[in-house]
Amino acid sequence: MGGSKPVNDTGSSSQTVRSHRHTVLSVVIGFSCTFVISVMLLAYWLHWYKSRILYSSYVEQDCEFGIGHLKRFSFRELQIATGNFTSKNIVGQGGFGVVYKGCLANKMLVAVKRLKDPNYTGEVQFQTEVEMIGLAVHRNLLRLYGFCMTPDERLLVYPFMPNGSVADRLRG
Repeated sequence: MGGSKPVNDTGSSSQTVRSHRHTVLSVVIGFSCTFVISVMLLAYWLHWYKSRILYSSYVEQDCEFGIGHLKRFSFRELQIATGNFTSKNIVGQGGFGVVYKGCLANKMLVAVKRLKDPNYTGEVQFQTEVEMIGLAVHRNLLRLYGFCMTPDERLLVYPFMPNGSVADRLRG
């Protein structure tokens, strides 16, 4: 009897091994889950960060190049071109606003229509209208060159016609 193992000792040893394996397995599963969740969070953050960069570069590009082929001007550019919207540069007035003659930095002569009620349309509606006007092509229509939109101002920029107004041309 002295050399024989007790029955309880074998069961206890087997239970200790199972308990140790269970602990190791729990730790491995815990670390694996933590690693997978960390990788997923990192991937989500990278996707969010890249999309934010793409969106901000799109917005900057939109501000620089405008809508479609139209140029988006800064208010300051048009203010300089028209001599601060001085009355001596007024070439016409209508129901929608005053038209000023201007000269851009590239020496191009333009007619700048300063809309009377800039709060009448919202930003998205104004952009849609500008895009529609910009798409209109006809031999009797003046092609829209660009626009300016600020919280307080809405301006349309056309090539300047030195031979008088369209009304003068129609009256012949």
